[in-house]
Parts: sequence; C-alpha cells; structure tokens
Amino acid sequence: MNSTWLPLLALVLLHVYVANGDIVEPETYKNYYSSCKALNPKKSGIQKIQVGQDILEVYCESKIAGRGWVVIQRRVSAEENFFRNWTSYENGFGNLKGNFFLGLKKIKHITTPEPQELYIHLEDFQGKSAYAYYDRFTLGDVYSNYSIIQLGAYTGTAGDSLSYHLYQPFSTFDRDNDFWPEGNCAVTYMGAWWYRDCLGSNLNGAYLGGNYTDSELFAKGVTWGSWHGFSYSYKTVTIMLRSQW
Repeated sequence: MNSTWLPLLALVLLHVYVANGDIVEPETYKNYYSSCKALNPKKSGIQKIQVGQDILEVYCESKIAGRGWVVIQRRVSAEENFFRNWTSYENGFGNLKGNFFLGLKKIKHITTPEPQELYIHLEDFQGKSAYAYYDRFTLGDVYSNYSIIQLGAYTGTAGDSLSYHLYQPFSTFDRDNDFWPEGNCAVTYMGAWWYRDCLGSNLNGAYLGGNYTDSELFAKGVTWGSWHGFSYSYKTVTIMLRSQW
C-alpha cells in the first residue's frame, strides 16, 4: 500500500463522517460482569452488569448478607408511591439509592441465564431485623404475567410468607391476575404482588409506619405476615437476588 494513504486510512478508522459534516466517535465497547457476584464489589453501590446482550444498571448490596447481591426492591420511606400500574412495575421505577422496584422485565432477565437465590431483609420500627432466604428463585416471562415459577427451600428468622405465592402471576390495580373471585387483590390491599387469593405477604403495599389498628387497613401495609402479622408495616425492606454460579 502506498504510504501516502496511511494517514487517510487511520482517519477513517478513528472517525465516522455523517452528511452534515459532524464527526461521530466510534462506539467504545466494554466488557461487564454478568452479575454482582461476579463483580464482587467491596462496597454497596450502583454498578453495571451485562445480562445476555443487555447492560443493566443495578444496585449491588455487600453488607446485609455478604457480597454479590442485586437489589430488586427496596423500601426505606414513604417518599415513593408503590401503588402503581402494570407498566410501571414491568419497566421499574424509583431511585436505586433509595426506594425502587427494579422492574419485572429486568428481574425475569436476571433469573433466566443463571440460577438465583433470593434474600428478603426486613427491619421494623423498633430496630429489630429478620430475613427470609430461598435457595432458588425464577420468574416467568410476560406471557405468564411474570409468575414465580420456581421458589426453593426456605430458611430464616422472618418465617415463610412467600411460598403461598408460588406459581402466581403478578397483579396490579389495572391488571388483575389473581385467583380471588371476589375482586382485585391489588386494589383491595393497595399494592402490587404475586397475589393468590389474596396474600401471605404484600411488600409493595402502603408505607403505613409500624403497627396500625384500623381494620380497614388490614394487610394493606408493607406486610410480611409470618413475622409481625398483617397489621404491621415495616420500616425497611430489601429484596435481593444472587447468582449461584
């Protein structure tokens, strides 16, 4: 090749010209870890992982139960409204550093290529905490309405309030997928969850601030029935997944 062409060739490789004369820098490609576990950060915080062809921004939790957890839901205050429609829950909402739900699409995507374990951490307003751990968790696709299609063995201190919801599709106030013949569980209990008819837990319920005695609010709070019953709304909730690979 004539040496006079080399500078031009280098310029073509470095830049792409468009019709208006602007220069578009070529996309730079970066390799990402497939999970928070593979990334193994020492500190909790927002990270990017690659699941299949998709780059997901997630919060990796390293303190609550060791390293490697992807947080898929967190409640820490009443600042975020969790009584939302199907589209919001499918796509996700909130602030990864505060209150949020990662989104059913992303959760399903995370549970598909690598087997996942599930950890639910609860804290009450008296400073006590408890947890529920399941050694396997898999979410179905949109055609199953994101049903819980696999839930492994339970261990923990909070009691098992999720197995009741196994095989159930997700429901919101505008998408009634529960098996309750008398109405819509999401509407009745002011939340969005894998309701059956209706619930053993309701961790996307209203943030009601501890004990409440009004019978009209029964099970409408951030509820995990097997620990403090159905008339208690927890201070904080962290729901996490971790790859088993």
